[in-house]
Amino acid sequence: MRRKCHGFTLVEMLVVVLIIGVLLGITLMTPMTGNAHRVAKEQATRLQLLFSQVRDKALLENAEFGFSVDDDGTYRWWVLPLEGKNWVMIEEKPFQPFQMPESYNIELETGEQESFDSNEIDEKDRPSVVFFSDRESTPFKLSIIPASDQKLSVILRSDGLSDVEISRE
Repeated sequence: MRRKCHGFTLVEMLVVVLIIGVLLGITLMTPMTGNAHRVAKEQATRLQLLFSQVRDKALLENAEFGFSVDDDGTYRWWVLPLEGKNWVMIEEKPFQPFQMPESYNIELETGEQESFDSNEIDEKDRPSVVFFSDRESTPFKLSIIPASDQKLSVILRSDGLSDVEISRE
């Protein structure tokens, strides 16, 4: 009498492992274009919250605060002391300087063209956007652009009077 075997054969096990490997390969090889937009949106949301906080802080402390972007993608926050004439960079959290990931570009356009004597004030020692104590600010447009696909850029805008809004270009 033949004994009936219970279990899987080696061939059946290898077929299952092959199917799982093919499915994992397809899943991991799929381009993740949504990931670039998600990260840009997260950075924009973070900045939107910081802009809101700095506007409130300017109102509460009766001081002027500023924001600037360096050529290397680092953005900085500034404060103008009541007694001083020179802007001071803020180093405390959450307003410490922040370097954008290398795979993203950040571009800042302001609505006002201020004229400063280049001998008087170095452009790197002052902000491009100023938040005043009456909740007004310099109008600006800040673009966060993934290097992989510029169509996935996220824009932060303010007309100087209303809150900062996030949109897609």
